[in-house]
Amino acid sequence: MQVVYKLRADIVLDEDNCEYKVYGITALDTYENVLMTVEDIFFDKQKAEEFVELCNQEKLELIHLQYVIEDILL
Repeated sequence: MQVVYKLRADIVLDEDNCEYKVYGITALDTYENVLMTVEDIFFDKQKAEEFVELCNQEKLELIHLQYVIEDILL
């Protein structure tokens, strides 16, 4: 199955009610059905965009997404 990864952006609040934009990834099938969403991985938009681009370039299989995210966060 072909998976396309897209950048997602969310607003989160910290304990002082300050807003922060965070970035994650959404995996879609060829019909644009959401297969998986992982929120709040990055604070840096450029790093998030590079990660999404790499996942698409390498045609990352969905079963590996969680492991790749864990590796990035270490």
